[in-house]
Amino acid sequence: MHISNKDYLLKLIKINQNMGYKVFILYFDIIKFREIEQVCGSRAAEKIINLVREKLENKIPFEENVNILRVSNIWGDDFIVVGACSSNCDIRKLQEIALTSRVKILDMINSDVREISGQEIELHVGYSVMSYSDSFNMGSKLYAAIRDAQNVAKGKVDLSVAEVFPEFKEIVEKEQLNVVYQPLVSLSSGRILGWESLVRGPDNSAYRSPAVLFKFAEQTDMLYAIEKVCRKKAIKDFGELGPGQKIFVNIHPRTISDPNFVSGETLNLIKESEFQPENIVFEITERHHIKDYALFNETLYHYRKQGYLVAIDDMGAGFSSLQSLAEIKPDYIKIDMSLVRDINNDRVKKSLIETFTAFAEKIDCQVIAEGIETAEELETLASIGVHYGQGFYLARPSFPKPYMKGNVINEILTIKYEQTWGYSLKVKDIAEAASKCEKNMPVKKVKELFDVYEPINGLVIVEDNRPAGLLMYHNLNQLLGSQYGIPLYFDRPVSEVMDRMPLIIDENTTVEQISQVAMNRERKKLYDSIIITRDGNLAGVVSVQRLLDTLTKMQLEMARGTNPLTGFPGNIAIEQKFYYLSRRGFNFAIVYVDLDNFKAYNDRYGFEDGDQVILFTARLLKSIFKKYVSQGFIGHVGGDDFILMLDEDNADYICEKIKRCFDRLIPGYYNIEDRTNNAYKGYNRHGDETWYSIMSISMAIIDCSNSKYKDFKVVSQKAFELKYYAKSIDRSVYVRDRRISR
Repeated sequence: MHISNKDYLLKLIKINQNMGYKVFILYFDIIKFREIEQVCGSRAAEKIINLVREKLENKIPFEENVNILRVSNIWGDDFIVVGACSSNCDIRKLQEIALTSRVKILDMINSDVREISGQEIELHVGYSVMSYSDSFNMGSKLYAAIRDAQNVAKGKVDLSVAEVFPEFKEIVEKEQLNVVYQPLVSLSSGRILGWESLVRGPDNSAYRSPAVLFKFAEQTDMLYAIEKVCRKKAIKDFGELGPGQKIFVNIHPRTISDPNFVSGETLNLIKESEFQPENIVFEITERHHIKDYALFNETLYHYRKQGYLVAIDDMGAGFSSLQSLAEIKPDYIKIDMSLVRDINNDRVKKSLIETFTAFAEKIDCQVIAEGIETAEELETLASIGVHYGQGFYLARPSFPKPYMKGNVINEILTIKYEQTWGYSLKVKDIAEAASKCEKNMPVKKVKELFDVYEPINGLVIVEDNRPAGLLMYHNLNQLLGSQYGIPLYFDRPVSEVMDRMPLIIDENTTVEQISQVAMNRERKKLYDSIIITRDGNLAGVVSVQRLLDTLTKMQLEMARGTNPLTGFPGNIAIEQKFYYLSRRGFNFAIVYVDLDNFKAYNDRYGFEDGDQVILFTARLLKSIFKKYVSQGFIGHVGGDDFILMLDEDNADYICEKIKRCFDRLIPGYYNIEDRTNNAYKGYNRHGDETWYSIMSISMAIIDCSNSKYKDFKVVSQKAFELKYYAKSIDRSVYVRDRRISR
């Protein structure tokens, strides 16, 4: 056994013992390390050794009153930690330090170990206290203590002995757990789907970390007991639940098959809290192996019949993921944060989650991306169609349950807005003049203002014309109408009774964005006025009624402008998109798309088949844009005419893709005879019989870069002329306007 710089270590030990500290040894041994070395090779084994050493030296999370004197790697895969703790640190406390350290170290390193070796490692841990000694026999006492710790490690500490965990048992029995909630948010609307309940141990406890808490619970057969407490607190402490919203509760696969779990305790809890089973989603973590799928599915079926929903958690980070999907048939798939991290810079991750999302929709399931931490990750996930998101960037876990911040909802809606219409009404266009007062005005004066100017529903409280709060008329009446309301509040400044956290929105926010933020507020604030600012100063207010009326009108206009067959934006939206891009100076091109001989096809095969060809063309355009265009727009003018808007430099490439795919697939819409002849007889507009070839596609490209054209009518006329030139060529073709405007 070799310990580097042993003499210096012995000096440190002597100093600490003379100061009254106890010196202890922790012994860590990697289980079956030789097998890992044989299977994975010496280089992988060396990486694992270095990883364990690094975490022990720099990251081991000891308590504040513990000093680490030395960490040494002895005998290849064995490590010792020499430390000192206060004199009241008894053997039970030392056991707790050893076991807690083991769990935390494994939790920190096993994700990296999986990448190196394809499997996880386990550690044996031993501990001992070094007896006090004088300088002459200190070396031998150190080695004796190391041997004692080694013997404990090799003999495996019996974790099921209850005396080892007095604090842990007390936490479970007295329900000393803290519950926090984190929202799951729609990445298309910004609405909150629900909240995941997350459990923490007591503060200043060795079991505060959920990883340590649940690892101990597994190893001591107390998993059911602790999860029972978690479910109880998660449901009872939750508060209000909006229509259709959910509580996501983590369940270990082993727990759900426990006979005690099936007894109906969860259902009783739900009824007491006035929830329904469909409000509860059981998250089955993918980090644990399901051994008996038959028994597991039988139990799951029992719960599904009652209305509970099921999610697979940590997808992509655990065991048998595809088998779990096939067996469990979940309502939600939660993608592990390891696949979400830096997805904006990783093509493979992006493709993988795109595939997951497409697959989920086919099995009537929805995808939730966990661990979103940056705006770029959010934008990428929303753009590829992931249904829901969760992570620190959206909201941190807290208690009581947090709601979404307005700026994050704005980001989500802006992403979707940019992908669709590209134009919207700003809230400044519908704002009304605000009634206001200074924050030091007495409440009785404020009451007089409300009474004199009766139509006022709310008053903005300002300081130097910057909004400081809001007071609604009904809230003031409720406050003053209480038993001691008038004597308590009448002479106080309004700042003491105002809402200090009203909804404040910049005037350039769109109506769609503000409506989502407003309707995600707490129920008691749902119909409070919305304060509008310009550069931080008060600019006006908007009532919820005015907001909803405006939004309804806009949606009717939007629906009126959408093509009923394809669902693509129609003429109004096409024009709006053009002006949106041109005003912002984007380098873009317009492509006018038209089908050749479509009328003749309609006459021969009928309108129903003609509609199918138009739908095929729409799907083809959408598919190519999804695959090759990061920012683009598809509009349906009507009939067989479409308008595309995309990056000017990419226009030729996309048109070539469209042409080739169309020519390859369109023959499938003709009968065998017409396909064989590559033509068929029909009648032209003059009633004369003539031969028509199989449909082709003509595309006219108009470069609109650098605001070359400011009038959409001019662009439309040029596209129309160029389209007729393209149609004069008897095959699928795309042409570009290369004429120079004088």
